Amino acid sequence: MGSIPIDRASWPEDGRIGRITAGEYAGLYLLLAVEINDSWAFYISEDPRVGEADQLEADDFWATDEDTPALVEEMAVVWADESQDAELEMEIFDIRGEWHRRRRGNALIRSVFRRPGRRD
Repeated sequence: MGSIPIDRASWPEDGRIGRITAGEYAGLYLLLAVEINDSWAFYISEDPRVGEADQLEADDFWATDEDTPALVEEMAVVWADESQDAELEMEIFDIRGEWHRRRRGNALIRSVFRRPGRRD
């Protein structure tokens, strides 16, 4: 785990998982994902493997490109190793599967409505 630059252009499409070590969310996990319109999505959750599922502390909010690096720094996020990222996301958040289904559905809709001879 370590510090990584918060950069929209190089950020993984499925976001990154990290552990928050400072502030009001200390001890919780963060899934940070790039959103549209110059914003980032912060999905925050307690580890469901160690608590009661119906009593988990969780939150989510959006921040601008300008504010996101400072927020991540204030939270003192320690990022998971990329080899553990997918497993942690599935165990803690389990929302990437829905993102993938939506992307496949959007790709199918685009292909159905594409005009013959047109390249997108």
